[in-house]
Amino acid sequence: MGEIKKIKDLVEKGFISKNEKKALDSLISELKASWPRSKIKIFGSKVKGIADEESDVDILILLPYKVTEEIRRQIIHRIFDINLTFETNLSALIMAEKEWEKGPVSLLPIHVYIEEEGVLYE
Repeated sequence: MGEIKKIKDLVEKGFISKNEKKALDSLISELKASWPRSKIKIFGSKVKGIADEESDVDILILLPYKVTEEIRRQIIHRIFDINLTFETNLSALIMAEKEWEKGPVSLLPIHVYIEEEGVLYE
């Protein structure tokens, strides 16, 4: 399998459904409106092409500042509403970009995996 670099490649290969793409479009639009400069990376079984019908869409949300519990709650509620609207299962890991890049999590295997395999949503 060729390396996947863009979300459109995931859709073209059938790894991400059209509904999931619409849900991701909605989420990124809401994130950018409320938290400018936020970034999303898709990772996991959907990127690898090994997902089944029960698989979720794993996403890493990086914000350019500290993630408070209030911000985390707001994002989780928005994802919940998007999942209901589009009948999807987006599942998010929400972090400050600085924490992701230089904090203790940067030493974990999931960090290496997402950096190598994750697809930046642009």
